[in-house]
Amino acid sequence: MKRGLHVLDPAEVPDREWHDRVAALQRAMAAEGVDVALVYADVSRSDDLAYLTNLCLYWNEGVLAIPAEGPVTFLTKLSLRVQNWMRRSSTVTEFGSGKNFADLVAKYVQGRENGTIGLVDAALWPAQVAGEIVDAAPGWEVRRLGGLVREQRLVPSAAEIELLRAAGRILDDAAAKATVAGNTAGSRVETVERALRGGGFLDLYPLSLSTSDGVTSFAVTGQYRMNWVHASRVLDDGGWPDALKDALARAIAAARSGTTVGALAEAAAPALAKLPEGAKTEVRWVNQADLSTAGEFRAQEPATVLADGEAGAVSVEVAFADGGSAAVAETVRVTDGEPEHLTGARR
Repeated sequence: MKRGLHVLDPAEVPDREWHDRVAALQRAMAAEGVDVALVYADVSRSDDLAYLTNLCLYWNEGVLAIPAEGPVTFLTKLSLRVQNWMRRSSTVTEFGSGKNFADLVAKYVQGRENGTIGLVDAALWPAQVAGEIVDAAPGWEVRRLGGLVREQRLVPSAAEIELLRAAGRILDDAAAKATVAGNTAGSRVETVERALRGGGFLDLYPLSLSTSDGVTSFAVTGQYRMNWVHASRVLDDGGWPDALKDALARAIAAARSGTTVGALAEAAAPALAKLPEGAKTEVRWVNQADLSTAGEFRAQEPATVLADGEAGAVSVEVAFADGGSAAVAETVRVTDGEPEHLTGARR
């Protein structure tokens, strides 16, 4: 369940930007020949919904219906009593509430001329929900679409970049306090929980890793407003941890627009060669749009090209034969010159 501060502030994201995000999706729908697009969300993955409307789905599930023209409608199993809060904290003005999506979708398309319904990011939909919608709209073509909303989110807007910068500062301060000598695993988690929640983070995931020779890594992934940052720090200095840190620095330095993800691993390779024999390493790039799931559903192929302005986490991970592991990571913004550190080394 989402537990942190939920904010809709036009000083942070202008009203016009919310309108433009939906309009951009409607243009993409037109290019696909789609009359109504549906975006599924539940508490575990609701970033597309939040990006389009600022709606925080703190439990249960819902479907955002986007027509080719006009305002969006949120179809949800949540009761009517939550709608006042949702209206105040999002840009949604129209709602449908009921016990199942079949009835909600059937009611939504009633009176509309039959056409094409598109399931956005269909590969990630629960099969049962997708099946309900197919059955609810006889006479309509139901088409599986790719990540149309995710594609819009890959390069943050100027407003989003400012929020990511703020998030990076808060996370850095919290990580510095959490990783001082003498802190236990529990006290590190408590420290970042207090600092990030108090700093306005909506959600966060701390993680500790350890090796048989006593090296500890501490990672935090956090959502500030509707954007994500990630950092992982090795608490020890000297020996192989220094090689790991050097590998991350080299990978980050290579993260420039037009560079491939594979080039980051190539840049880190000389430093990684200094790790103990038998260590297995991986250099990863995860766009901030995919950080809520640590990139699990969005594998970045080595040939993937980084775009100018794209923001994401560069991570270097190592696993040892005895089961120990460690990781270092920072979130950066890609430019055609030096990458901008959103966490880690200050800009």
